[in-house]
Amino acid sequence: MFELIFHPEAQQELLELDSAMQGKALAALDKLESKGNELRYPHTDIIQEGLFELRAGKKDITRTFFAFAKGRKIYILRTFIKKTPRTPPAEIKLALKRLEELTDES
Repeated sequence: MFELIFHPEAQQELLELDSAMQGKALAALDKLESKGNELRYPHTDIIQEGLFELRAGKKDITRTFFAFAKGRKIYILRTFIKKTPRTPPAEIKLALKRLEELTDES
């Protein structure tokens, strides 16, 4: 079992999803919490070195960016509804900024 550490804004983003999307995202987070780095594609994918996405849904797609920390910890950085085939660079930049904030505090 892994410990999920939420950036405060990522936690709020999750709570603001409609109930169907929130349910899909929470189910995906449960899988991530139990399997961690053993959870593979199509459930997770690499965005860039050190940054991953958790994929929830097939038609209405929720993405959660996360990063692994030392020990069995995972930083949850950003949750959003993906509306385009490519991940917007601004979303990646925001996730990296939040990762920096969490690692500076640790």
